Amino acid sequence: MTILISVLVLGILIFVHELGHFLLAKANGVGVLEFAIGFGPKIWKKTIGETQYSVGIVPLGGYVRMVGDDPHAVYDHNSGELEEDESLGKEQLELLKDRSRWFLNKGYLAKSSIVLAGPGFNLLFAYIASVVSLIVFGYANPIDQPVIGDVIPGYPAAKAGLKRKDRVVEVNGQPVRSWRELASKIAESNGAELQLKIERLSDPAYGKPEVLSITLHGTTETDELDILDSGKSRKTKKSVKIGIVPDTVRKPVGYGEAVLGAALHVVRTCEITVKGLWAMVKGAISPKNIGGPIFIFQQAGKTAKKGFDYLLDFMIFLSVSLAILNLLPIPILDGGHLMFFTIEVLSRKPLSLKTQAMANQVGMLFLLGLMAFALWNDIDRLLFG
Repeated sequence: MTILISVLVLGILIFVHELGHFLLAKANGVGVLEFAIGFGPKIWKKTIGETQYSVGIVPLGGYVRMVGDDPHAVYDHNSGELEEDESLGKEQLELLKDRSRWFLNKGYLAKSSIVLAGPGFNLLFAYIASVVSLIVFGYANPIDQPVIGDVIPGYPAAKAGLKRKDRVVEVNGQPVRSWRELASKIAESNGAELQLKIERLSDPAYGKPEVLSITLHGTTETDELDILDSGKSRKTKKSVKIGIVPDTVRKPVGYGEAVLGAALHVVRTCEITVKGLWAMVKGAISPKNIGGPIFIFQQAGKTAKKGFDYLLDFMIFLSVSLAILNLLPIPILDGGHLMFFTIEVLSRKPLSLKTQAMANQVGMLFLLGLMAFALWNDIDRLLFG
């Protein structure tokens, strides 16, 4: 079930992204040869008009193959004659001859709108999903009870075996009655040993909560607070954390509040994503935090078990992340294509196809290396925690 949910989540987000490219290509008069979701051998395909629609066996991407997005793919480099392509139908071959429908022959605004439509549709999906989430489920407001809403992987709480919905009843022999009290006692420990007495509500034995004693050490961290001091940014305030967040309760909101709140939520999610990427570039966050397909599958499964509201929140975050990553100025990504178009406009001459091909190869190698690194992180987490 986890795999099925994960494939569905990725499939929806990839479909939305490619749909943006597809619709804007059509709107700008660009011929579309293929609309594909997934890579590898095709498990389904159907040609309707000039476009072939297909689903690949590996649900980790997709593409929209437009007429003339790579002239060398359809015209012989030496003779300039149209090459035969047995995978194309008669109508598609005729489409190739009409250079007015080639992607590269369109103007700057048309080409830019097509490449930006993918990330744009991901952001639009995130916004619509946020509106639905707020109307149906509402904001997640923390409740002031010592009940764990979630346990962050890699932190002392996760390593000690604490679980979601555990209620902390004592810290070092002293009773706690609220989340504020619990947080205060953790902060006062200064990283020293903590003896927690908990009631396990998630899997009670014989109809009664299971009472457990757990020992752990908090980790001391510098909070990410940027404060200007004499024109320079510095970080302040150290705190002790064990990697738990409070339980929450949701209350649906009205349509008007949801429309505005969803926009603010998407903007904040974009900000968090960009700051996270920048922190990784600066070395403030370890590259080991990069997750690959296995990590995404795991998170999709975990959030689905918590409820559809959690799964929807995860899809919103993933959709925004997909948009931001595709906007990076890396050759072969949407942001890389936009960078090429902009350079051509500013320099008033087209980049040579050879230069673009070389840049795309470098971009592809970089992305393959990044994917391999992320996959290694996933395997490392699975094997060694």
